[in-house]
Amino acid sequence: MTMLNKMLSENFLECISKEKSSDVEQTRLLIESLPEKKLALKGLAVINLTVDSIRTGLGGRTILELKNDMSTHDDGTIANGDIRTGDIVKVDVMGKAKKTKDESAKSDVSVDGVVTRVSQQSIVITVNEEYDDKVVNIVNDRIWIVKIANSITYKRMESTMRKLAELESLPPLFQLLLCESSYTRPSDTVLTQSLERLAFHDPNLNESQRFAINFALNSPISIIHGPPGTGKTYTLIETIRQLVDRGERVLVCGSSNISVDTILERLNGKLPGDQLLRIGHPARLLSANLQHCLDIVAATNDGGQLVNDIKKEIDDTTKKIKKTKSYREKKSIWNEVKMLKKELRERERKVTDELILQAKVVLCTLHGSSSRELLNVYSTHVGKKVFDTIIIDEVSQALEPQCWIPLVSHLKSNVHRLILAGDNQQLPPTIKIDTDDNVKRVLETTIFDRLVTHYGDAFKNLLEVQYRMNDKIMQFSSQTFYNSRLKADHSVHDILLYDLDNVEKTHETESPLIWYDTQGGEFPERDSSEQGELLNSSKFNEMEAYVVQFHINRLLEAGVKPSHIGVIAPYNAQVSLLKGMIHKDNPDIEISTVDGFQGREKEVIVLTLVRSNDKGEVGFLADKRRLNVAMTRPKRQLCVIGDMETISRGSKFLHDWTSWSEDNSDVIYPDLDDIL
Repeated sequence: MTMLNKMLSENFLECISKEKSSDVEQTRLLIESLPEKKLALKGLAVINLTVDSIRTGLGGRTILELKNDMSTHDDGTIANGDIRTGDIVKVDVMGKAKKTKDESAKSDVSVDGVVTRVSQQSIVITVNEEYDDKVVNIVNDRIWIVKIANSITYKRMESTMRKLAELESLPPLFQLLLCESSYTRPSDTVLTQSLERLAFHDPNLNESQRFAINFALNSPISIIHGPPGTGKTYTLIETIRQLVDRGERVLVCGSSNISVDTILERLNGKLPGDQLLRIGHPARLLSANLQHCLDIVAATNDGGQLVNDIKKEIDDTTKKIKKTKSYREKKSIWNEVKMLKKELRERERKVTDELILQAKVVLCTLHGSSSRELLNVYSTHVGKKVFDTIIIDEVSQALEPQCWIPLVSHLKSNVHRLILAGDNQQLPPTIKIDTDDNVKRVLETTIFDRLVTHYGDAFKNLLEVQYRMNDKIMQFSSQTFYNSRLKADHSVHDILLYDLDNVEKTHETESPLIWYDTQGGEFPERDSSEQGELLNSSKFNEMEAYVVQFHINRLLEAGVKPSHIGVIAPYNAQVSLLKGMIHKDNPDIEISTVDGFQGREKEVIVLTLVRSNDKGEVGFLADKRRLNVAMTRPKRQLCVIGDMETISRGSKFLHDWTSWSEDNSDVIYPDLDDIL
């Protein structure tokens, strides 16, 4: 037996450490170099808030509800900028207020937490446990919050890698993942006989979906490769139902809350409610999934009443903190709260253990798979095998160390089957470091990539029928990324914009592919550093933005609904420019970077490429996976706006794309006199 687990872990630990340092340093530079108001204008902070209430969540977590400080705001509407549910933030006293306090008692008053709900009137934050004692320092002050690097994510990855390195005996599944053992594919006979016995719940599955499901049920490891629009989620739903039919217990993980919630939403109603359990804070979940949320089920079942009584006592005691100005009294009250929280955790553990063991399918993010609630089961039920199969969705969007979190955390379950699902031809995980090519290469190589490099297609199965886009929109992506194996289902093969209700047939609505070629020097790119943005500078192209607006106006005049239109730009500066131009009249037109549209679709996508220069520099566009996402979001029309000359010089892929587009798109050479 080799020591590949130690080698892999040590390599990742070194890279994670450097990535974390880079992430933290970038965040620190931004926060330290810009005042609170400037950070708020950039969408990274929310200022002039106050603690409206403090309450207790599952596990005794302290939850803060923040609202506008009405002494500095005209109304209660919060300008939350780019702060979203799931972001890690620092909560701190506003600059002026901080200077008036006794520094000996409050040398560092800030607390870190997770944003668990954002609404127009409030922001709810769950405080990280290690900062609990500091909450008393901010409850009576005017405060602000700012996005920071997600240190929790890094800590869990590092902890997982250390545990993996320490393993002396590796289970068979780990040996396969570390490429220490050979893989034996199930025989054609086994697969054929199994398929004949299978009774599929979903009668609409196509042949490639059925094959992938049957294969996954007969192999210790499998990859369901789901290109855009191929029904990967429906394939996973059927797989989960088949596993439950066999009496298995399944842990379903995803790289994001959205990916997990999408699966749970589709499972809802297909399995009994008490067999589905979602681990995660209720505020992060889709409302339709709250009935399966551990926090809510634990509070409403029979054992939850006593727990609720203790929570009420904690909350009532906590309210006293806001009523006193004495730091000594605050500390005394908080010590009382800590004792109550200890009792609360003991009571909750019994309730949550029962709910977890009752469920057949538990769903959570990759990081949530190592939650205290799940891991407690192994200590209270020694020797209990909690899960038989682990499924990881959107595996190509996750760093490999993240994917090891559920595997290592649930080692005691001796899981015998792993099903990975995703598409390694779409967006890779986001890497912050840009000064170390080796770290970037190691972290961008996903577990999907590494396994396919070693085993080839031995256990990878491609879903071949896509149900999203017109065949012509699909063709270049299929040829370039999927060996021309994708087929457009008959239901979408020839769909066009003018097929939609109340949309006229015009030049702008009858073509599935349009390219406005902006070469010639009249559409130059610019850099936001020209406007004083030295940190996080970005590219924009004002003339291209006018072409975007021109095409959108033509679509709207033809009857296309604003909500059916999406605009994608590779640069934040271009996104900001377009929002300023378009949203004042059409707020329902979605405008975002490529990352914001991953897993999404629109009837029409307008893609502005921005880059136009004499050197043929293309920046982000060199990442062909990023462009694959952009060009596969539309259902009926892809409209590209870009300088074909500049773009074609960026890489072989870009040269091939522009050449193909010249032959297959309706190429338009815009005249500025018509546009402006």
